[in-house]
Amino acid sequence: MSIGKLRLPKVGQIGILVYDLEKNIHYYENAFGIKPWITFEKKPEFTIEKSGAVDATLKIGTAYTGGVQLELIQVTKGRSYYNDTLDTREGLHHLGFMVTDMENRLKKCEELGIEVIQRGQLKLKLITIDYAYLDTTKDGGCIFELIQARVGPIKMKMNWFNHRLSAWTGLM
Repeated sequence: MSIGKLRLPKVGQIGILVYDLEKNIHYYENAFGIKPWITFEKKPEFTIEKSGAVDATLKIGTAYTGGVQLELIQVTKGRSYYNDTLDTREGLHHLGFMVTDMENRLKKCEELGIEVIQRGQLKLKLITIDYAYLDTTKDGGCIFELIQARVGPIKMKMNWFNHRLSAWTGLM
């Protein structure tokens, strides 16, 4: 990693907050042919925000288009940082970057004065996803998210192939 900069890989995910996951999936399938979708409803193992721990349940759907993961997020129970946006509109929430060195990158963010808005972990069947939303809206106009996926202790970058494999084998 460079001394002065946090070098990121290509954008791997576009995160969109929605009021109705199924309605939005139907739209993306029928209007654009985006599929297959992996969907699940889950309360993260933990979610920490600037204000402390939060307890929200999320319904999430993911699919790939053009090599980028489209992630739709619906809050079904509780409140979290997502509600700050959903209270006024649904739409673009973040750009995600698939990494395999989360802790090093978060340390670099701290050195650069980039705070973490929310950090959490989702445990699915065999895959664990660690994520951190960076406070980049004031200076950058959009939230950046670091995403690190693991199968057991093995770190992996989620991509189109791994997503399809997960859909076919039920890993998620």
